[in-house]
Amino acid sequence: MMTVRLANEYLAGPVFCPDSEKMGHIDVDDLPISEELKRAILAWDDEYQATFNSEYPPDSGFKSSDLEAVHIIKGAELAKRLQKELGNNYTVEYKP
Repeated sequence: MMTVRLANEYLAGPVFCPDSEKMGHIDVDDLPISEELKRAILAWDDEYQATFNSEYPPDSGFKSSDLEAVHIIKGAELAKRLQKELGNNYTVEYKP
């Protein structure tokens, strides 16, 4: 069984494998999931990446706590969909 983690990280992809033998970021296109879910995960990550302030990274983040809360809820929904599509051979973690 492989563990995959859905999480946002600036300047990195949204899917990560924390397993010691396979540790590293995973390209969404390498996952056996639907194209629609791949697009949804990438759009969710793009939404987060757009909050990065390259001029002064400490100022990065959503413009309001409401926008951040909506993003976190979307991520939880995507993690559930990801688990469903990946099936029992994977464990999906979500780290908002």
